[in-house]
Amino acid sequence: MILNVEHRTSYRYAETLLRSIQLIHLTPRENERQHVISWSLELPSKGVVSKDCFGNITHYFTLEGRFSELEVIARGVVEVFPFRANMELGTLPLDYYLRITPLTELGVKLRSFVDEFVQQYSAFKLDVSNSLAMLNALSARILQLVPYTSGATSATTTAQEAFELGAGVCQDHSHIFLGCCRYLGLPARYVSGYLHTDDSSHLASHAWAEVWLGSWYSFDVSNQCAAGEQYIELAYGLDFLDSSPIRGSRIGGGDETLMVKSLVTEQ
Repeated sequence: MILNVEHRTSYRYAETLLRSIQLIHLTPRENERQHVISWSLELPSKGVVSKDCFGNITHYFTLEGRFSELEVIARGVVEVFPFRANMELGTLPLDYYLRITPLTELGVKLRSFVDEFVQQYSAFKLDVSNSLAMLNALSARILQLVPYTSGATSATTTAQEAFELGAGVCQDHSHIFLGCCRYLGLPARYVSGYLHTDDSSHLASHAWAEVWLGSWYSFDVSNQCAAGEQYIELAYGLDFLDSSPIRGSRIGGGDETLMVKSLVTEQ
């Protein structure tokens, strides 16, 4: 499947902004499951391009002066292939993906939930089929307890907070699922990217999880499926902070208004 992407992020400020530093993960990865045919970024100032420790393509730029708005536009075409085993490990050992972060840490209630849930899957580590069955059931149970609720959480909401709230979005579902997998001794990583659907009301920017079971298997908790041809991978890491499309800091500006428009269409 060949997908066209246009992603526009706009910031508007109530007061004069004096300085802004932005870190951007808005260039798709090149790997076994996708090929970048063309891609471009429009930035408000010249940036520095590098790869982070995960191998994600990262742009940094600094904007100085006196201004009231900032806009970043990403456009491109990506070919996504049918399911293929993803063996990409990057530069980090598998054990790194067992690390707990503040966003994925499990509190007492979440640990109790996992302990009770896996009792019926006591043999889940014996082979991949058992592990997949258990993880798919775990994913379904998380969505049941934490239904998708737009606007219920923020970028700083932790897995435990979303679980106790009983509401969240794809970021929260992924954080809860990742925390559970790592608690069970399974390496897992957070993936940010795009999702193409026929539902025009669905936000194209998306997040899901991958778990290592001899290769990387994907789990989209919010949609109860694996990441197939409709998914474009931008970046991955331990949690949202490692792979967020845009993250930064600023001096000045006062209240900030953020507008994100992302459109993914099939060619």
